[in-house]
Amino acid sequence: MTKSTPFQLSRIYASGWRAGGNCTADNPVEIAAAGERLNPHLAEDERERWSQGFKDAALNHIAPSAKARK
Repeated sequence: MTKSTPFQLSRIYASGWRAGGNCTADNPVEIAAAGERLNPHLAEDERERWSQGFKDAALNHIAPSAKARK
């Protein structure tokens, strides 16, 4: 298996961000669970990058008090 390039990983993060923007969960635990369910990647580095984008976008849309619990 070939290692993803930084550019590919940036696009994977963006894909996770787009998906996370549609996340309706308002609890960091629920957000993490949704991200795990929806993550389309198999390679660990790609899964991590997508999950980070998803989580960042989802947390960006909830109240500041919930962000503090992450």
